[in-house]
Amino acid sequence: MAFEGTADTDRRAAILNAAVVSFGTLGYYGTSLQRIANEVGLTKAGVLHHVGSKEGLLDLVLGEMYDRETLDLTSSMVREERPLIAELWRRTVAINAERPQLVHMFSTLSAEALDPAHPAHDYFEARERDTVDMALNIRWHVPGGVDAERVLQAGFAMMDGIQLRWLRTPGQDLNAMWAECENVLFPLPLWEGYR
Repeated sequence: MAFEGTADTDRRAAILNAAVVSFGTLGYYGTSLQRIANEVGLTKAGVLHHVGSKEGLLDLVLGEMYDRETLDLTSSMVREERPLIAELWRRTVAINAERPQLVHMFSTLSAEALDPAHPAHDYFEARERDTVDMALNIRWHVPGGVDAERVLQAGFAMMDGIQLRWLRTPGQDLNAMWAECENVLFPLPLWEGYR
């Protein structure tokens, strides 16, 4: 029985990994469950056994694969004593630099989900709001008079843009690209000692 559990876990992981690549290159609408099944050596029914539906597969790759690490990061920073906003993004960028296929999938689906009829439209709409709201639960160490919410919104928007530039030009260092953004987000001398 333990072997079957491991085999099922491996099959599920293979399905999710194939979906990440397919959603990243073809989008949600261009990806079929049959394509995923062919990729992992299963039948379409076998794929459905593991993910329930195509929308279920979409939910798994976004919520379970993409969001898990960054949600864990934000949750851990809530417990820190007056962390720096810059550190949130440095850690997030470091995570994303190690997973270009997931970032590619996320970016492709985000653009595709601008259509209100897209099954991930509500996810992306809520994610933008929820990400800032969650980050506002952190007691940031910021200069006096700085509106942390505005800085967070600007930074998340900047991160989306810099990740697209990174994906368009393979071989660049995402961490170095982000470091350039910090000079704009956290200008000196205002942010001296806060970044």
